Amino acid sequence: MIRLGIIGCGAMAATHAKNFTAIKGVALAACCDVNRERAGRFAAEWRIPKSFDDYRQMFASEKLDAVSIVTADDSHAPLSLAALREGLAVMCEKPLATTLADAVHMRDAARQAGAVTHVNFSYRNAACVQAAAGLIRGGGIGRVLHVEASYLQSWLVQDTWGDWRTTEAFTWRLSRRHGSGGVLGDVGCHIYDLAAFLCGPLSEISCRLGTFDKGVPENRVGPYVLDANDSFVSSVTFADGGLGTVHATRWATGQVNSLKVRVYGDRGAVDIDLDRSVESFLVARMGASRRAPSWKEVRAPRVPSQYERFAAAVKKGHSDESDFANGARVQAYLEASFTSDRRRRPEKVRL
Repeated sequence: MIRLGIIGCGAMAATHAKNFTAIKGVALAACCDVNRERAGRFAAEWRIPKSFDDYRQMFASEKLDAVSIVTADDSHAPLSLAALREGLAVMCEKPLATTLADAVHMRDAARQAGAVTHVNFSYRNAACVQAAAGLIRGGGIGRVLHVEASYLQSWLVQDTWGDWRTTEAFTWRLSRRHGSGGVLGDVGCHIYDLAAFLCGPLSEISCRLGTFDKGVPENRVGPYVLDANDSFVSSVTFADGGLGTVHATRWATGQVNSLKVRVYGDRGAVDIDLDRSVESFLVARMGASRRAPSWKEVRAPRVPSQYERFAAAVKKGHSDESDFANGARVQAYLEASFTSDRRRRPEKVRL
């Protein structure tokens, strides 16, 4: 039985609790939040025996095998490093850290400890993503030449998920001093991870960031100064030579939460649209005649969720490819993007 502790008891933590509760062989043993009352409510809702407002106290008093860290981005590094020092397996929300230096430190600490680690890039849960990755990596569309990847949200212009002006879970994501890397750090990490998962690592990035006026007095809501980026557009080069565009925004009216990746090779193409389906994708492959092929739908078999993958890794005693090393690589893409925007020039990925 894996005894799991959850650190951070906000909205996303409920998703972690729901998924881990459903996995045979995993027991939610404790939870922790800096807000003691919130931790208590979370424990009661998910029937967790112990709740704490200090992770150090939780580590000292509970015999845990693993932790799931579901806190603000700027706390990922100190909490993960503390858990690794306790000999625990660690699942961490994305992005892994807020700086590449912290991410590399976390990766190296995990390697030194021989610990199982996992970063929750949740769109790897999609069966179509896993199947398409297998097809592309296996040469099914030939040499990858061109990639289009986008992650579009609309919550700055629509109240589909609630009003960002009055919902703290959204407002902090607009404020750098509250640990946000903006849309680049929040959802850009997802779309970078998907592009690299499907097509291999990125070697160079040319990025532009945009932060737009939101029509509120003094550009702030309470303690939150609205200075984090809202949009980014990147031109990227893959290590194998292919080119691509990767972009994301929170201003995409009509797009609630839309992820799309199109991959074009010299012998075919793949079209993934998670709005259309998480269970199937489109593929077009060139025949001997090289006439324009038709698009065909490919159904993908069910795959384990990220939570199931982490539990399986803990039981086996070794991480899978969603580990801290991968999280550090994605952090390198974010760092290259911020640097490129600041210097107004393409940047090599430094990892």
